[in-house]
Amino acid sequence: MRNTFKKNPNASIAHAFRKGYEVVYDLHNTIEIFHWNRFSNQTITIDSHNVIVPDDTRDLYGFEIEMYVLEHMSQVMTFDRYFLEQIALKRNTTAILTDKLSSRTSIMPLIGMNDVNMRGLLPAAGTIFMAVIVPRAKPKSIVSVLIDPFDTYVWITFFFLVLTMAITLSLFGKILGKRHFVEIVLELIMISLAGPSRAYGGSFENRIITIFCVMGIVLISSYQSLIISFMSYVRYHPEINTMAEIEEQCLFKDDKYPKYFNFKTYPNGSYPDDAQDCKLLMGRDNAQRTFMMTSLTLDDRHAFSKEDLMTFAVENFRFAKTKFFEYQLCYIVSSPLRELFVFYLQAIIESGIYEYYYNNQSQPNWEYDQDTFVDRVVKISDLLLLWYAYLCGALLSVICFVMETVIYNEIEGLAVLY
Repeated sequence: MRNTFKKNPNASIAHAFRKGYEVVYDLHNTIEIFHWNRFSNQTITIDSHNVIVPDDTRDLYGFEIEMYVLEHMSQVMTFDRYFLEQIALKRNTTAILTDKLSSRTSIMPLIGMNDVNMRGLLPAAGTIFMAVIVPRAKPKSIVSVLIDPFDTYVWITFFFLVLTMAITLSLFGKILGKRHFVEIVLELIMISLAGPSRAYGGSFENRIITIFCVMGIVLISSYQSLIISFMSYVRYHPEINTMAEIEEQCLFKDDKYPKYFNFKTYPNGSYPDDAQDCKLLMGRDNAQRTFMMTSLTLDDRHAFSKEDLMTFAVENFRFAKTKFFEYQLCYIVSSPLRELFVFYLQAIIESGIYEYYYNNQSQPNWEYDQDTFVDRVVKISDLLLLWYAYLCGALLSVICFVMETVIYNEIEGLAVLY
């Protein structure tokens, strides 16, 4: 039988025996056990009285382990190369990193879950996820300090208080009761800001305005102190993080992934507002390493533009806290080397070598820190809303003055005639 295999080594049954053991019986009932090592390309004999299963992966005799990794990933995620080289040193093998997939490929990291053969998957260190890239929150205008010290409910309560007091004073006030309702409202607002502007009459009117002034001292004092503190540091609009915020505020390019999540999209060829332009991106480990890999995929004639473009991206965009399809990184390993990689992958997970390796590497200065304290001069454009309010108020006052004068003169002219 053994001679038969030698004559036709390409036979399917012979190929099957080469993956295991070849047992030969002779006429005298003796037994011979042969084992073919695919890495050394040699056949060895095993003692049938003391069978010890040989470990073929202990010495790979220079066998080439080819790992398939995309070029932009291998330049950033250098641990894959380091991991393969350490195995090559320990097991007398040759480590080859390539970005071309072929039948010689022995191992490759699993980046996407689409149309993947799940056989041969081994858990490794690191994570894979689909991130949502959203615009960073923009700084609030300086005019917003006029509204931000109190929340919506406090402002509603305060205006309801002013409205209730204006109605009460218009009905029962001795002095203010003779004024127009709008004048009473303006007077109460002026009392809140700077105190009473005139003498009032009547016991009820004096008492209720005195209580309103006491409340105004506490309310306006806290309001002014909050404004001063708010003007000393930079405040930002809320960040986009939750699923509800992504669905409400984001616009995505019209392709299959946003449609899969039922996100709002914009037509291809158009450009949305910068505050709504969001993207889906497959990431690895964290935002910084993902941005670094993305920067290597940019193809531009000017070498300096890549770094400038990524600096712009980091300063203006960020990863939302909501992620999709986040799972542990896995390697797809061919069956002859599966047990070898099981041992070493388990070792790096338990020892924490993966985290230690990247924590001790220098990273590009792409960190982004929001401004904390105000260190710029307030310009006219920052107070544009206040200038608009001032001009509109002045214009309204002039119009009211002209109308009042004209109407008053006409009434006087009619009184003289009659």
